[in-house]
Amino acid sequence: MSNGHNHDNRHADESEVFKRKSLNSQKNRKKMAKILQWVLYAVAILVVAACLFTALVGTI
Repeated sequence: MSNGHNHDNRHADESEVFKRKSLNSQKNRKKMAKILQWVLYAVAILVVAACLFTALVGTI
């Protein structure tokens, strides 16, 4: 039964499977690190803005 996809029938040995999973997990870690970095930048900017707002409102 075919679902319209062409599949390569060769089977990957264990080392190829491990290498592919390792590379995929490495890419996912890099992507998550970039997302986390930008989230932390946003949080830092919000904290600095809150401190400046508090300092300016506190002096009035």
